[in-house]
Amino acid sequence: MKRHIIYSIALMLGILPLTGRAQQYTGISGLIHVPSAEMHHEGDANIGIHYLNKEMLPDIGFTYNNEKYNTYDYYLSITPYSWIELSYICTKRMDLVNGEPKYRRKDRNASIKIRPLKEGKYWPAVAIGCNDVGSSVASLITSSNNNVQLYFQNYYAAATKHFDLGGNILGVTLAYRYYTRDYNDKWNGLVGGITFRPSFFPQARAIAEWTGNEFQLGIDALLFQHVFIQASLKDFKYPNVGLSFQMNLLGKRYKY
Repeated sequence: MKRHIIYSIALMLGILPLTGRAQQYTGISGLIHVPSAEMHHEGDANIGIHYLNKEMLPDIGFTYNNEKYNTYDYYLSITPYSWIELSYICTKRMDLVNGEPKYRRKDRNASIKIRPLKEGKYWPAVAIGCNDVGSSVASLITSSNNNVQLYFQNYYAAATKHFDLGGNILGVTLAYRYYTRDYNDKWNGLVGGITFRPSFFPQARAIAEWTGNEFQLGIDALLFQHVFIQASLKDFKYPNVGLSFQMNLLGKRYKY
């Protein structure tokens, strides 16, 4: 019965993006702005919200009076199997309401990640994925691309390996990413980062990454088994923070 619930939500995630216009902030596992080959556990579901500094956003589509603005997104993600993750994301956009700018519109998109190779003793995990995949599906079934913005669309391949350092876990990720819109090409190419989980608190990790254009530092942690938080500084000065509720729909508990 529990697995049927997962399948139903997964089906919903697969259908909704077809009518839409469109890493913590996407609901998909990863570093901060860099994808990784890590995965959530089978049966995990997340619902969350993330504050996005304007420096995390595309240079087009999130401007008011020709100036970029800060915003937030919210998402629902699920891991129906240990090798696949799905998420549905809404990012708020400004619009004029009675002459005043309000967060009225939203950009909707979906993400998917598949891990064909699980991490082993001598080799890394390997994953491939796409953010804003719903937009590309929509573009295939419409005669025009005018309403398909693809603000966040990118494809990637990532490899991640973990090393045990006396009970502390060091993770190393290297990825290649390609954004389909020219205004995001500053984040194209080789990206990567490292994570560190201390032995005294393995539910938390410190993160350092190179996004292709700037460095980013952050920390995140799973608290009380269900509350996940993440905070980061992009280029050492632009803050981003997120909060989500996580649960396993199969009733399983995992150790890090």
